[in-house]
Amino acid sequence: MNIVTSFALSLALAVGLGGAAARAQVGMQQTMAPTASGYAYANIKKADRSVGVLHIEVEFITDMQGYSGELIYGPIPATDLDSTIYLQAGDAHLPLIRVDGVANIHDTMQLAFNYNPNRNPRVGRWQGDFIAPEGAAPVYLILPNVAPIGPITIRDR
Repeated sequence: MNIVTSFALSLALAVGLGGAAARAQVGMQQTMAPTASGYAYANIKKADRSVGVLHIEVEFITDMQGYSGELIYGPIPATDLDSTIYLQAGDAHLPLIRVDGVANIHDTMQLAFNYNPNRNPRVGRWQGDFIAPEGAAPVYLILPNVAPIGPITIRDR
């Protein structure tokens, strides 16, 4: 960590911002979206568009000592999937891509316990493939029990 970033984080903490909020504004390309508990945050690690498919990878982190984990989602019926996990790009509602009727995502998403976030703040990872958005509208990822994640910076491949 360079001295400017260290100073900015120290200053942010001194004026009352929490550690995660400070990281969200200093040194991160995009802000992090809090989970329902408010103790973990989702951050887009990768958003690559290729041949009509947008592949997104999300990392969940915490800054809370002894974070006990939380359930982001349990089994989602196929009939509810398109209204539960999707991309929002302007007025467009873009679903997960399915192969033989099945989306290639975790059946459940449970964030892990974390004793020491200073050593390793990661408590979970998620990824999914969506129909790629067209146009210049801001894109947000919608997951259960997480604030909308974005706007997402998309890299064309």
